[in-house]
Amino acid sequence: MDRAHPMKLAVVDDDNDVRTAVARLLSAMGHHVRVFPSAEDFEAETVVVDCVILDVRLPGATGLELRERLRRGSARTPVVLITGNGDRLTLEAAAAVDTPLITKPFDAAKLTGAIAAAIAAAPRT
Repeated sequence: MDRAHPMKLAVVDDDNDVRTAVARLLSAMGHHVRVFPSAEDFEAETVVVDCVILDVRLPGATGLELRERLRRGSARTPVVLITGNGDRLTLEAAAAVDTPLITKPFDAAKLTGAIAAAIAAAPRT
């Protein structure tokens, strides 16, 4: 993940500060970033992205629910789950769906590593 290969990324998090910080970080790396406060807002638009950075706990549809819908879709968009609550249940849920999960706060290296892992693990269509 470098400036030579900019990606289209989406950040879905109900916390405006997190959305803004993650979008700024990824934009500074040269990526094109769209932000959404909910799963419903993300799904309401026709957005084609290389990876979605997705909060586990969202109002309305949860991050895990959106992740499942994305996995069943024709594009099979890679997902990185993020959470402010790294409790055992959350960690087990992420492991069960075989999706990278990082706990807030995280640094650029953890985020970029998780994005790379999600893309590498995504089924090829």
